[in-house]
Amino acid sequence: MDDLKTNPLKKYIVNILLFFLTILFTVVIGVQYHISYHSLILPAGSGFFSFLWRHPAAWLWGFAYSFSLLGILLIHELGHYFACRFHRIEATLPFFIPAPTLIGTFGAFIKIKSPFSSKKALFDVGLAGPLAGFLAALPVIFIGISLSRLVPKESLQSGIVLGEPLIFRLIARFVLGPVAAQQDILVHPIAFAGWFGLLATAFNLFPIGQLDGGHILHALVGKKSYYAGMASTIVLLLLGIKYWQGWLFWALIVTIVGLRHPPITTDEKIDLKRKILAGLALLIFLVSFTPAPIMLVP
Repeated sequence: MDDLKTNPLKKYIVNILLFFLTILFTVVIGVQYHISYHSLILPAGSGFFSFLWRHPAAWLWGFAYSFSLLGILLIHELGHYFACRFHRIEATLPFFIPAPTLIGTFGAFIKIKSPFSSKKALFDVGLAGPLAGFLAALPVIFIGISLSRLVPKESLQSGIVLGEPLIFRLIARFVLGPVAAQQDILVHPIAFAGWFGLLATAFNLFPIGQLDGGHILHALVGKKSYYAGMASTIVLLLLGIKYWQGWLFWALIVTIVGLRHPPITTDEKIDLKRKILAGLALLIFLVSFTPAPIMLVP
């Protein structure tokens, strides 16, 4: 304990290590997307990692994607963190999760270490993250779409096809104008980072257990939120069967974590202002959600 007082950085050593590992993973992914977006061809006989070893300046290609993505995730988690601080709820700083996935991470989370003091506190903490993350994703998408380009559909022989949430589609139309039937958008890595910010926001707003949407709904309706969580998990399973298998993974995760929300001891009514904000959360979910986020074209 005394050691922590003399060197407070040791308290956050895990947070720091995970954050820099996540930067490393997402930079590597960002370099790959940069190469794909600009149709670069690596030297003959050179593998991806040997290319990075021989050309260290190429690491810089991945930072735009990495900083855009991690910036959205960080702002999302800081929304939760500062809402906790406002309501005097003890919480950790964000933990990032590096992962060798298509995006380089499984996201981030904070650990809440003390009980919620009231339903209003639960609501505010649940809403603050997705609201902050959504607002952070919008300028990233605007910048990313402005750097993207229209290409003939037949030129996209293989790769990743992204499902377009409504807000992503509206921003693309505003920035690029109407897209001809024979054209498609080749998204810049920054636009992909913003797109994932929307996906993370939509997933967290599902009214399940201790997801952000679960916090919000439990604050509004109490124990009845359990049934909404069960129904939403079934929806995730159906989406996974019909559209994207990734939903099956997340259905498993939320089931393991638990569909029931810890009880809140105080019994209070949520005021009209927060009920209006709950409607805003629902709107954010609707414009950020897409049933088939990722399709791989061979």
